[in-house]
Amino acid sequence: MNDCYSRLRRLVPTIPPNKKVSKVEILQHVIDYILDLQLALETHPALLRQPPPPAAPHHPAGTCPAAPPRTPLTALNTDPAGAVNKQGDSILCR
Repeated sequence: MNDCYSRLRRLVPTIPPNKKVSKVEILQHVIDYILDLQLALETHPALLRQPPPPAAPHHPAGTCPAAPPRTPLTALNTDPAGAVNKQGDSILCR
């Protein structure tokens, strides 16, 4: 778990690098940073000019649209050791 906090500390630019901060302070900085990013996305001029995404198609009650085939969870979970800490892994901690 400490590795996760260390990684968050490196990723969030608002955390002072040379100051000792508690885990709670790290989480507060992370939350503030996420809110700042969300606000930046919501108010970015290029995104404001785009038309809204098309509405999802309506499906009568009891019907579902055809979905692409999914990989079974058993196939995804066959090698748990190989799934952790791969280069470029986008999940911070497992």
